[in-house]
Order: sequence, then structure tokens, then C-alpha cells
Amino acid sequence: MSEKSKRLMMIYSRLKSGPVTIDMLQNWAQKNNIQISARTFYRDLYDLENSVIPSNEKLVVVIGEKNRKTWKLEYENNEEPLTEFDINSYILFQNFLPLSVISSRKNSLGKIVRLFYQKHSKSQFEHFVNVAKLQIKSSHFYEGTVFTDYHKILDDCIWSIQNKRKMQLISINYDYTSLSKKVSFPQIFYPVQILYHRGVVHVSGFIEDDCQLVVLGLDQIEQYKLTNDLFENNDYVHHLEVALSKRFGITQNINDEVYEIEIILSERTGRFVTKLFWHETQQFEKLENGNFLMTMNCGINRELIGWIFQWMSNAKVLKPDLLKDLVAEKYKEMVRLYEEDKSLISNNSYRPT
Repeated sequence: MSEKSKRLMMIYSRLKSGPVTIDMLQNWAQKNNIQISARTFYRDLYDLENSVIPSNEKLVVVIGEKNRKTWKLEYENNEEPLTEFDINSYILFQNFLPLSVISSRKNSLGKIVRLFYQKHSKSQFEHFVNVAKLQIKSSHFYEGTVFTDYHKILDDCIWSIQNKRKMQLISINYDYTSLSKKVSFPQIFYPVQILYHRGVVHVSGFIEDDCQLVVLGLDQIEQYKLTNDLFENNDYVHHLEVALSKRFGITQNINDEVYEIEIILSERTGRFVTKLFWHETQQFEKLENGNFLMTMNCGINRELIGWIFQWMSNAKVLKPDLLKDLVAEKYKEMVRLYEEDKSLISNNSYRPT
């Protein structure tokens, strides 16, 4: 194959991924130590348009600001064109994925972009994708930053759930969800659901020995093995939904009780909190003084107490007394930490026995 033919095929391959300009082609040539003038690239694009492009494809030129030309492939197909709303929906989906998923699946997401471009080349899909890189962002606050083998753990969990296969969890690191002291590893685990919560992708399921619900962040899992041992997950799905409905968030409750919880929120904080979902039983009542009364029926756990502290002096527990006492005692403990200049000691507050 001649040098020109190789060059034409490389340009064609690049066009299949998205539009190009002469500047983009020159940058590509420079990175590959190819000495070619802009005039040569114009001739190459002309030759592609008239001799190389298959009959179901068309090389078109779009003229933008200051007569800047962009060459792009358009594919002749009968697909319904994407609207701007459709394209924005995809862009929002891609950019608001958890950082752990984006970082570990770059190649897959790139394939989807190329597929959209080929199927909907007349919809200016590539233009909106490029604009989105500047205009639509996620802060990724509260999300993980280290993703060694993350895609493998995620794919293995999905495979186990879809195929109803048990997993052996050998070792687990730290504790997102306040696991009971009774839970130690290794354990045989029945994975039931992938669950995204507060910036972290978790796997939810049950320990084989005592059928206890366990929710683990994927990055907690240090060692595991897949098995071919089947389990029937239909009953476990319902059991999971019932168990999580008793929790505030996903953290394990300190006991098996469900409490009638009442919390007073200051006016401004209350207006904000009422706009968001916290628990399926949540209800709000605006009081005469402008404050809000929040009520719900759920268990007490570390996540609930931490959530109350999040609002600082804008939240006050009315009932139950147990929750009120736990919040007050934790507050006193924090005050003593500063007053007595105590050193920090790791503690897993409200971890169930």
C-alpha cells in the first residue's frame, strides 16, 4: 500500500470517530512525524470524498465562523434523528455518572459516543458532546478517586447477580455502612442488587450463615472469589426492599426497632430539606413560627445521626428520647474533644452488636 493510501485510510478512520478540521489533521501529522502541508490534506479529503467513501456514507463540509471548515461523515440510514433534547439527555447521563464508573469504563463510553455519531451523524451529536465538556460538569464531591480493578469488581458483581451465583467475600476494608460486630470475613455472600448511594456504588445482599443483609461499597472489597453455586434470589429481592425501607439511608440500624421520629427544622433549612428525598415515609408540616416539623418511621443508625449533625443548630430532635439522647451525648463528646484537647481515637459509633 502506498504512503498516500495509508494516509487516506488513517484520515478515514479518524473521520469515523468524529469531524475533523485541517488544524486537527496537521496536529495529528505532527504527533506522528509526518511532514504534510495543509494543501495536501485538502487534496486527501477531496480524494476521500470522490473515491474511497462507501455509497452509504457521505463526506460533507460544514463552514463555521471565519470560514473555518469542518469535514464530517454522514451516514445514510433510516434511523429517526435525535432531537436536541435527546442529545442533552444522553450528555446529562454520561456526565452525571459516578466518577468511579466514568473512570473505569472510558473505552465503553467512547464506543457509545462513536455509535451515536455513526447512527445519528445528521443530528450534530458530536457538536453537543464537545460543548458539554465545558458546559455540563459534575463536582464528583463525596466520590471515590482510586479505582484499581474497579471495573472488574463491578462487572463480576453484576455477573453474579444476573446469573444468581454466590460469591465468596474473603476480606473487606473499612466500614461504610456500620456492619454488625457479628459479621466477620470470609463469608459466602448472596449478591442481590447494585446500589448507588452518596457517591458510592455498593453491592447489596445477604450472608449465607444467618441471612443478614450486608451493603458494601465496591471499593471496600479487597479479596473475593466468584463461584458457580446457584441461589434463588426472588425472595431475597423482596427481603432486601423491606429491610432497606426500615433504614435511614443504607447504614445498618443499631437495633431491630422502627421508631416514630420527629425533627424540628429551622425555616430556611426546612424549605431546602422538604425539596429532597430522604425516606419513603417522610412528611413535613410547616409550623406557625415558620419552622418545619419532619416526621418519618425508620430505625436509628449512624447515618441518621450524622445527617442531623449536618444541619448543626438548624435541626432539633423531638422524639424518640433514644435518638435525642444519642445526639446530645455525641455533641458532648465532641465538646470534650476540644475542651480537654484530647487526641483522636478511631471509633465506630453506633455499630450494632
